[in-house]
Amino acid sequence: MAVVPASDPAATRQRLLDAAWRVLARHGDQPLSLDAVAREATLSKGGLLHHFPTRAALIDALHDRWNDGFDAAVTGRATADGRPGSRARAYLEVGAEGATAPGEATAEVGFLAALIAEPGQLQRLRERYETWQERLVQDRVDPVAASVVRMAADGIWLADLLGLAPPAGDLRRRMLDMLRALVTPPGTTATDPTTPAPPAAPAAPAVQTVPTAPSSPGALGAPAAADRQSSHRSPPAAPLARG
Repeated sequence: MAVVPASDPAATRQRLLDAAWRVLARHGDQPLSLDAVAREATLSKGGLLHHFPTRAALIDALHDRWNDGFDAAVTGRATADGRPGSRARAYLEVGAEGATAPGEATAEVGFLAALIAEPGQLQRLRERYETWQERLVQDRVDPVAASVVRMAADGIWLADLLGLAPPAGDLRRRMLDMLRALVTPPGTTATDPTTPAPPAAPAAPAVQTVPTAPSSPGALGAPAAADRQSSHRSPPAAPLARG
């Protein structure tokens, strides 16, 4: 474990937040304990209280980091895309990715339980969702479609998180494709524009033409049949492979 200098309060705070998330990942079914977080961070209880005087302050900081992480992931993808509906598609994709790291789902369930138990935290979450909803309404696609996609993405995330028969395999893929299509304007594709397209197949070589000797002196001004073959008659390049 890296040693964090005592003179770096920002790094110490992050160390404590990381430790709190690890505690939640292992014991998400139990209330988050400041003693457990201090032990996980290998700090004294007094050192933890210097940065987070109360359990509510620790939950507050975890809440900010949790929301900010999701917000940054959605905004990053939407900015890279830049097309109408990009934010709705990014919201869907980030939400549908779910918890991938070991213990991540347990940590999120434990965090949500701690968040709901703390007065004022649920209201903060509601305010953040209002901001996200307003951005989706301004996403240059049908706001009803964008709202439907948001509600579906939230439902997928919750089903994944709690194991509520989440769709998998081909059914999940087709469902996500259908939802993306709702917020993809006609004439565009729902694929990520940052994904490189497959390279084009090389063009077939042009037909080499060999002039024929004239049959008589008077034929010098008339091109041979092979010479009359124009370059556009050469075999065309193979079409791009469809993904």
